[in-house]
Amino acid sequence: MGAWGVKALQSDEGLELLSAIEGLAAERSSVTADELVAAARNEGFLGDDPGDDEYLFDVTALALSEILTGDTDQLADPALGGVALEATTEGTRVLLAWLHRIRDSDEEDREYLELWEGDPEQAAHLEKTIAALEALSSGSGSGSAPASS
Repeated sequence: MGAWGVKALQSDEGLELLSAIEGLAAERSSVTADELVAAARNEGFLGDDPGDDEYLFDVTALALSEILTGDTDQLADPALGGVALEATTEGTRVLLAWLHRIRDSDEEDREYLELWEGDPEQAAHLEKTIAALEALSSGSGSGSAPASS
């Protein structure tokens, strides 16, 4: 695990995903949560079943949620080139299902949790990200996420 912080975007895997997302967003004014999820799946960063214990998939779901909720202050370009991120019902549902599965699993059942060994800072970040994503999804069903927070 090449990580230097509790955020998924503070890991090698998160930065690889970010590079793929920047390619999707290039020369566009907006990207939807549905498009983020589809692109991650097409590139092999995210599977179809949150029940799958795959470290890369867990990091991807968390990183996409960080991007969508604007939790990107640590990035050189936190606003992703000014691209508006739109929280769509299906895209946020997929990410929430994944994050809930991570949170509700035991360390022995999830490599991601096992590697973090019950770190309270990581658990708090996961809870904060779930709350931020739930706040986006409880809005009008589709809206723009902030560029960064």
